[in-house]
Amino acid sequence: MNEKDLFVLVNEKKILQDVPKASKPTTFFADALKRFLKNKSSLVAFFFISFLSFFAVVLPISSSNNPTIANARFLPPRWQIFEGSGILDGTLTYSGIIIDNTDPNKLIPIGFDQTAIVGDIEVFEDVTNTQSPYAFGGYLSLRPDNRDVNLTIFSPSFNIDLTKNIVFKINIPEEVNTTRNPANLPRYKFLLDLNLLGSNYSLTIKDVSSDFGLIEINVNEEINDLLTTLDLSLNNLSVAFGIMVLTEASPLVFPSLFVQSFEINNSLLDSNVFSSINFTDGNSLMMRDLNPNLAWKIQSIKDSVLVSSGVKNVIDAKILRGNFKYNPYLEVFGLKERTVGQSIILDYIQKGWINYSFDQGITSFSLTEAGEEYSPLRVVLSQKTISALGKVTIEVSGIISMYRFYGFTEMPYYYFGTDNLGKDFLIEVFAGLRTSLLLGLLVTFVNVMFGILWGSISGYFGGNVDLYMERFTEILGGVPWIIILTLAILLLGQSFITFIIALTLTGWIGIASLTRSQFYRYKRREYVLASRTLGAKDGRLIFRHILPNAIGPIITSSVLLIPGVIFAEATISFLGLGFTSLPSLGVALSNGQQFLSSSPYLTYSGSLVISIIMISFNLFGNGLRDAFNPSLKGNGE
Repeated sequence: MNEKDLFVLVNEKKILQDVPKASKPTTFFADALKRFLKNKSSLVAFFFISFLSFFAVVLPISSSNNPTIANARFLPPRWQIFEGSGILDGTLTYSGIIIDNTDPNKLIPIGFDQTAIVGDIEVFEDVTNTQSPYAFGGYLSLRPDNRDVNLTIFSPSFNIDLTKNIVFKINIPEEVNTTRNPANLPRYKFLLDLNLLGSNYSLTIKDVSSDFGLIEINVNEEINDLLTTLDLSLNNLSVAFGIMVLTEASPLVFPSLFVQSFEINNSLLDSNVFSSINFTDGNSLMMRDLNPNLAWKIQSIKDSVLVSSGVKNVIDAKILRGNFKYNPYLEVFGLKERTVGQSIILDYIQKGWINYSFDQGITSFSLTEAGEEYSPLRVVLSQKTISALGKVTIEVSGIISMYRFYGFTEMPYYYFGTDNLGKDFLIEVFAGLRTSLLLGLLVTFVNVMFGILWGSISGYFGGNVDLYMERFTEILGGVPWIIILTLAILLLGQSFITFIIALTLTGWIGIASLTRSQFYRYKRREYVLASRTLGAKDGRLIFRHILPNAIGPIITSSVLLIPGVIFAEATISFLGLGFTSLPSLGVALSNGQQFLSSSPYLTYSGSLVISIIMISFNLFGNGLRDAFNPSLKGNGE
């Protein structure tokens, strides 16, 4: 076979030519949009920005339905999806709250509504060194605080029957006195202050001692001896019992004397107890200080002058505390017993919510079908007639559904809680966000437009034009923005226009600098030189050829200006120079941070919104930067 026959031209008869692309022609912005839609993080950020912006517009419209309810101050966040979870369900957990035990059948935490307690109260016993109407037990502590003056405490004056047995019983427990005074035991003596013939006599009924335990003293003999000396014959006498704690027991340490109880029994049959003088524990005695006539007072004498030198208090008193979960929404919006006026009852009858006859009384009350849903009055307990200023009116006592009374159709949900005025903080935050976003958009628009114009001229022309413009920019940019903002507010007031002026005086410098650097980067590229060679004007070169290529970084910085403005406004609000007549996110945060320790959710919720705004605008700006990057045009990835 001939070697030439081994070679075959496969495409000998096939005509090769350019094949048109199947894709349709596109524009620069359509191609940028396609690339942006493929950036998932930017799409999520755009969703959050749109979501927050939508609610910033819609929620403040309902601000008229954001009543100020004084009783609803500082309610925690409450969400439907978290009901019963203990998190964001409107409940609070309290620990160590003092329990009112004055009624043994009902233990109620002090300052709390029993109907709002969720579940059982975990009650435990605690020790306190402060007198309290809810404490019990404890020891009376007597401690001198002056090296030269003994502490002397006297009971209120009381009358004793001299014809009967006079016995004082004082319990000075040994264990507590020796344990708390390991170095020096306290020394004391007992006195009787007697008023005889208009003069005071001090009678020592137990001399200086350090005895402990239950001490009983019969004083008939001492008193009779004194009366015999004074040649007096009396059947009754006004006296005051005194305890003196001596300081000379130790020149450096003042030991405390602890007394558990005191009793005077002035009857042979032990049936007469001086209840206003006797005490069974230190707390009950200290509580008598609320009534000056019953108080045991420190009446120390130095140089014939009455002075107060020493400390009297209670130690080791018992008190009940409780741990429990609490729902403040039930306290504010639950069922409450209230008195309702006649005009309100007539209004409910006219609205068709209840059936009621004042003549027939409480037995005539019933809820209509509409009233089952809308009537605040749920049960009538009593009715009474009141006459005042010649007018007769009727008042009805009943059970009121408070959330219906405040105009709600169900127990409200406050997703961000309520502020110090009792307003829905969610509405307050988004009403502020609307103002802040509007401020951010306007300030950013002005700064971007002027910054691009300034930076374009400076970067494109260069030379002396650039030199003079840059020196001016450096001088203006050397002044801290917060000083400019503060001075503008102090001079022009805390209005919306003032903030725009203050934030645009120097806010454009960053965009101008970035635009200038981009123009230096692109103005000597081949396609720019080619356009200039073909006769393109400066305006066309700037806005048609250079700026579109430099727009990516500029867009990213421009988008980030918006949260920057929001932060600037928030910062100045923390200094107390925020808006006075407009809500804003900064003002909301400034108000919330005052209650950071007691109601931190007010700060957390506003901070969360700012954080989402910042992150979202950052990701959104990055997506726009990549989308408007001309070098990626036509890149499907």
